[in-house]
Amino acid sequence: MNDYHMHTYRCKHAQGDVEDYAQVALKRGLKVMGVSDHTPLPDDWEPEIRMDITELPGYVETIEKAKEKFKQLTILKGLECEYQKKYYGYFHDELLGKWDFDYLALGQHVFYCDGEWVCFWKGMKGYKELRTYTEYTVMGIESGLFDYLAHPDCFGSFYETWDEEAKSCAKYIIEAAQAYNMPLEINCSGFRKGEIDTIQGSRYKYPLEHFWEMAAQYNVRTLINSDAHRPEELTVGVEKAQDIVKRYNLVLADMAYLTEK
Repeated sequence: MNDYHMHTYRCKHAQGDVEDYAQVALKRGLKVMGVSDHTPLPDDWEPEIRMDITELPGYVETIEKAKEKFKQLTILKGLECEYQKKYYGYFHDELLGKWDFDYLALGQHVFYCDGEWVCFWKGMKGYKELRTYTEYTVMGIESGLFDYLAHPDCFGSFYETWDEEAKSCAKYIIEAAQAYNMPLEINCSGFRKGEIDTIQGSRYKYPLEHFWEMAAQYNVRTLINSDAHRPEELTVGVEKAQDIVKRYNLVLADMAYLTEK
């Protein structure tokens, strides 16, 4: 079992550090553990949900030390990023270049809409926010910077109805993932958040069953990640995610190339 999505205390809304995760990972049978905290940014954008840029060297050093200490576990050095065009050079030249990260994950948590910040976890939004989320996500896919798309269906947190607009946006994301051969993540943190009541019945904010039913109609690959914000959350929800894979006959991605870089 592998997991490529987990966060340390540095992001200000998680607990534990790399060694804490490694200890739990070994107990729960993980072979590959990818640490993917929220990326620091040079202009300190949205600092309350990410580490400060001054913490980046310490983050890298902590991962490298854990690699040496836990040799029976493959530990990968990653970050989860929001895409904006202005950060392309930073992601490409600094993170993938200078700092030699093993991978970057695309996770579009916040974005501009009509000049205002929108956070997907804060309240009900409408068509404009859904479309803007989708546009930023597809731009990120097309950038070629990222190795997988985290919680592609997280728009279910703020857009509650599975209607023609939701179908259209999901289709756009899935088709972009197919075109750029980018795996889509079934994110287990959505299970841990519990169900919500909508006019169409109770469901998880994400993963969205309708999204994955649609994804099954395309030549896309998936992967299952914990998105753990505490070490004890590693692998929690994986069985439910595996049920989705089986139900829709989804194809799991082979991420072995990350360990061969």
